[in-house]
Amino acid sequence: MRVETADGWSLGVRVHRVPEPRGVLVLGHAMMVDGRSVDRPPSGGLASFLAGEGWEVWVPDLRGRGLSGPTVAEGGSWGYDDLVRHDLPALVAAARASVAGPCWVVGNSLTGHVSAAAAGTGAYVDPPDGHVFFSVNTWVAALEPSPWLRIRKGLGSAFFGLLARVLGRIPARLLRVGPVDEAGGYGRDLHRFWTRGWGSREGVDYLASLGTVTTPVLALLGRADRYLAAPVAARAWAECFGGEVVVRELGRGDEGLTFDPGHMTLVTDPRSRPAWEIAARFLAEHT
Repeated sequence: MRVETADGWSLGVRVHRVPEPRGVLVLGHAMMVDGRSVDRPPSGGLASFLAGEGWEVWVPDLRGRGLSGPTVAEGGSWGYDDLVRHDLPALVAAARASVAGPCWVVGNSLTGHVSAAAAGTGAYVDPPDGHVFFSVNTWVAALEPSPWLRIRKGLGSAFFGLLARVLGRIPARLLRVGPVDEAGGYGRDLHRFWTRGWGSREGVDYLASLGTVTTPVLALLGRADRYLAAPVAARAWAECFGGEVVVRELGRGDEGLTFDPGHMTLVTDPRSRPAWEIAARFLAEHT
């Protein structure tokens, strides 16, 4: 199906329908990928698992990728604030209108913190009833206790900012860090977050706004994720929310896991099913 945003972008959504759903989950992807990443293998990944738990699951492609072009190569251009103000609010509003019952956002990395910013800044007309986060964090220097990671993240954000200015995009495919190139405006935003703080171009402080979000939050982190959502900094970020927050760092031996999940494998590897089961229990207990 398709969802139209207030600024005129058309978003493609893959819908996993179930009879008599207990509610609807907007299950969103990380940056440099699209919605296919949250159901791997097809029909056997996280999206299909959650549908099997009785939820209607909406898997969108955020703008500029997959079913939601134009892509960067096709002339698509966007920034981070567009996702906060338009994409997630449109998706949640459409999901609520379509399915009776609670509506949650389940976000892997990018979709998670975009939804958090939308909830904190009042971008949602009717906010989600809660969030489940997989490998979600934003790079905020004040929340990173490791000097080595502060240096590494600073260099990484500067590199993305330079690519965005010189090439007009983040060439993820060329760098072999993902199948989706990100727009230049988005890349410049990532650099700005590290140097000036996680906030909008107009100066709205997304991090400070998290304290106004009082709906339940479950944050699941992979022990092998030592960079993008390193558990210490990601825990500090999650604890900025104003309501119930449960943070679980998961690795080999926890809940039956046979390996240490990383940033993406917490979602993309079927061996992470024990983590998915934690999410399903949290959703059931809070609905």
